Amino acid sequence: MNKKIVLITFIILSLFKVNAQNENLLEWANQGSVTQNNYLTEIPFNYIDGYMFIDIFQNNKSYNFIFDTGAEATVIDKSIMNEFKFKHSEKSTISGPVVTNQSIQTIVLKNITISEIEFVNIGAVAVDLKFPKKRFCNKVHGIIGTTLIKKANWQIDYQNKKIRFTNKLSKLNLTGNEHKIKMDLNEKGWGTETVELNIDGYSSSFNVDTGNGRSKIVAHPDKFKKLLKKNKGTSVKYGVSKSDTDYRIITKKISIGGITLENQTLSLENEVGNRQLLGNRFLENYLVTIDWKNHFLYLNQKRDIIADTLVDFELNFSPNFKTNTIEMLTGLKKFTSKNKIEKGTILSKINDKNLIGLSDKEFCEFWTTSWDDIIKEDTINVVLIQNGKNKEYALKRKELLSI
Repeated sequence: MNKKIVLITFIILSLFKVNAQNENLLEWANQGSVTQNNYLTEIPFNYIDGYMFIDIFQNNKSYNFIFDTGAEATVIDKSIMNEFKFKHSEKSTISGPVVTNQSIQTIVLKNITISEIEFVNIGAVAVDLKFPKKRFCNKVHGIIGTTLIKKANWQIDYQNKKIRFTNKLSKLNLTGNEHKIKMDLNEKGWGTETVELNIDGYSSSFNVDTGNGRSKIVAHPDKFKKLLKKNKGTSVKYGVSKSDTDYRIITKKISIGGITLENQTLSLENEVGNRQLLGNRFLENYLVTIDWKNHFLYLNQKRDIIADTLVDFELNFSPNFKTNTIEMLTGLKKFTSKNKIEKGTILSKINDKNLIGLSDKEFCEFWTTSWDDIIKEDTINVVLIQNGKNKEYALKRKELLSI
C-alpha cells in the first residue's frame, strides 16, 4: 500500500477455517515434521496486490501457492490432488468467504517439498479453489497454511522478496534490533496466532496474517463501536445504499509490543466477520521473523513508516479474472447511494480505454501494467454499465482524511 492510501480492496484469503467437533483435529493439525535435521534455505516469492505467492514443484511440475500464516490449514486444489501422495483423515467443513461452505475430506500429505526441504505427514484439505479464478490472473493451486508453516522457523524479507526457513532460529541472524512481540495461540491448540494491538486506547488481538493483502489492519465495525464514536471526525463511510457500512479511520496511535505508530489507517469491514487481521501491508515495512515454537514475532523495521492520509476516489474497483471485467467493489457511501451504484457494477471504459471484450492476456496485462498508473491521476473518466445503460462519471482523487 502506498503511504498515501488508495485502497483497492480484495477478498480476505486468510479467513480459512476448518470446523469439526472432534479432538482428532488437534493431532491432524499438529502432526508432521521436516525430513532434514539441519537446514537453512531461501526461496523467492512473487508479491502481487499485497499477496505472497511461492512455487511448489511436484513431479517435475510447478504449482502456484499462496503463503498464508493466517490459514488454519494447508490447502490443495482438487485438480492437482493426485499429484501428491496422501491418506484420508476424516470429514469436516470449511466456512468463511474464501470458499463456499462445503463438506470436505481432511487429508495427510505424505510429503511436500519446498526448495528441496521435505515436509512429511502434513495435515491438509483438498477443495475446489474457485475463489482465486476470480481474484488472480494466474491460477492458484493451493495455500501453504499453518499446518505446514509451523514445522519450521521463517523469515520474510519483503524488501528482497525472499522467504528463509530453518530448523534453528539462530540461523536467521537476528541482530538484537528487532522488536520481540509475544504471540498467543488459541485455546484449541492449533491454527493461527495473534498479537495484541492497542488502538487509541482500545486493546484487542489480531491474527498475524500474510494471507491478508487488503490493508494494514482490518477488523469488524462492531468490534470498535466506541472507537468509531470517538473518531467521527477522522473516519470515512464506505459501501452501497443497502449494505452495512464499512469505515476507514486514521487512528491517533497504534502500539504493538515496543512499536508505537501515529496516524495509521484502520479498516473496519463487515466482510471480515469475527476475525481481526494484521496483514502484509503492515508487515511489509519490516524484516519479519517468526518463532512458532516459542510463540514470538520479531519485527526489524526496514523503511520509514510515515503518517497516513486517506486519498481515494469516490469508487474503488476490483478485477474479475474469470469474466475479464473490472467491477465496482465499494465506494464512498454518500456517492454510491446518491448515484444508485451497486456492488459489482461493471466498468466498461476508463479514460479512453475500452475494457469490454478483452482476452485473458489483454486483461491481465492491463491490470498488472496499467491500472496502478491510471489511479495515480487526479481525475479519471469512467463509464459504468448501470441497468443495461452506460453512465459516465468523472472521479476525482481527493484527500478524504489527514491528520
